[in-house]
Amino acid sequence: MHITCEGRSFDLFDGASPQNLWNIVRGSRDREEAVLADCGGEILDFQTPFTKDRDVKWIPLSSKQAYQAYRRTAIMLLVCAVKEVYGEKADIKVKHSLGKSIYCEFKDGHTPLSKELASLEKRMASIVSEHRKITKLMVGRNRAIAFLRMKGRMEDAELLSQLDVSELNVDQCGSLIDYYFGPMLPDMGFIRAFALHSYAPGFLLQIPGPGETELTPQEDDPLYARVFLETQDWSELIGCHNLEELNRSIDDGRIYDIVATAEALQEKKMAQLADTICGQKPPIRLVCMAGPSSSGKTTFMKRLIVHLWVNGVRPVMLSLDDYFRNRDEMGNENWENLEALDLTLFENTVSALLEGRKVHLPHFNFITGKKEWEEKEVQLGKGQPILVEGLHALNPKLTYFVPGYQCLRVYLSALTQLTINDHNRISTSDSRLLRRLVRDFQFRGNGPEHTLLTWDNVRKGEERNIFQYQNRANVVFNTALLYEIPVLKKLARPLLESISPDSPAYGEALRMLRFLRPFRELDASIVPGESLLREFVGYKGIGKSFLNR
Repeated sequence: MHITCEGRSFDLFDGASPQNLWNIVRGSRDREEAVLADCGGEILDFQTPFTKDRDVKWIPLSSKQAYQAYRRTAIMLLVCAVKEVYGEKADIKVKHSLGKSIYCEFKDGHTPLSKELASLEKRMASIVSEHRKITKLMVGRNRAIAFLRMKGRMEDAELLSQLDVSELNVDQCGSLIDYYFGPMLPDMGFIRAFALHSYAPGFLLQIPGPGETELTPQEDDPLYARVFLETQDWSELIGCHNLEELNRSIDDGRIYDIVATAEALQEKKMAQLADTICGQKPPIRLVCMAGPSSSGKTTFMKRLIVHLWVNGVRPVMLSLDDYFRNRDEMGNENWENLEALDLTLFENTVSALLEGRKVHLPHFNFITGKKEWEEKEVQLGKGQPILVEGLHALNPKLTYFVPGYQCLRVYLSALTQLTINDHNRISTSDSRLLRRLVRDFQFRGNGPEHTLLTWDNVRKGEERNIFQYQNRANVVFNTALLYEIPVLKKLARPLLESISPDSPAYGEALRMLRFLRPFRELDASIVPGESLLREFVGYKGIGKSFLNR
């Protein structure tokens, strides 16, 4: 194969990998300058062979792509240690992220004591000190299925049987053979910072955050932990915990029951929130709802209003998206920043409504980039609340003029309860990216390339403008639906496949397509008309309702 790298050309043997190329180009020097290889947009770990002629660029340990590889490799390190300490049949379930940590549980259900975790952590450190290698094995599909069944991993064997592949790249470290959905680091020696913490009924695997090299103090977050555990209970109730079970439910028709149950659980939770708002004394006058991009803020608020109506409460709804300054006033201003909003107009509107005065509400036209004004004036009834949704709704600078006892702050997030299998979780960020990809193409005039190329900036804006205020929330509401990725896949896959190999977004498109590959597809017609998911997939073929008026 003909490989170009650092302005030089190399003819490599068939089966050569980035590790072989690195040995030729750099040898043992500057090892941390490269832990992954960018091969024409496709990200390869050092262990995966090249399959065709490539132009190769090195990816350092400090990069975003390497951070994801660090997480996957840290999980494999933990699994290796568990099997060496407790025996080959012992295993864990990787559940979800909690801050910079990963929440895990032992598969046998026991709650580990601190002494156990200290012993496990010591074994992990020993494996790291060995710089134990991670290698790739190419295994035929049927052989891999037979191996998994022999090991008692029936769900993994069933998931593999659902994939349209003839061979599978699996990862080996010592005696452990496993599969991780994405590139891995070259060896365990790169996992230099980690810790295990008790967190009943499971434990936390703590690793550094993106761009960090050391651990920061572990902070407990009981509100989010409670939501995650509740989500886990929902999965038990629905009877669908992982991708294999979800795919099987689509094949056998049980998916209709899963959709109905998932929607009913979310609706019940919404009704409970409405009861909380209506029962508060003294009364709540301002309900602020914030969340990261594509967490479903707009539809959530519309649905919450219906539940408030049932309780005899008639709120006024304000979306911060309608308070953007006109595009011609923005210049180079980042749309994710608080300064992109007309804060004076917002304060005047809220103050007037709380005083009982009539006002004309703005509506921002994303096509023209300008505010338009509603013809009909609105007025807030005595003692009634205002509902505000938007990126910055929890920022104290936005609502400083309203007394705190009159406010209820709600944080929305799409906390995906589904896992691919016991060792591979689904990133909440990837779920939101899928939502945004589909929504922006249909309703905001943004093509898939634009969405993928701007996503990093969107996430940086979330770190700056949302996540630092999420602990101000009184309530955390999970907007994720168990069945949504198969629905989004059918709409997103053609968009991702349309991106050219010449595009700077091609690598990310390829990554997302590989992530979606094992999922079955569902038609959007399965989504109920009042579902929060309709905000992203549209209302085509659905009768007119409150939500799409």
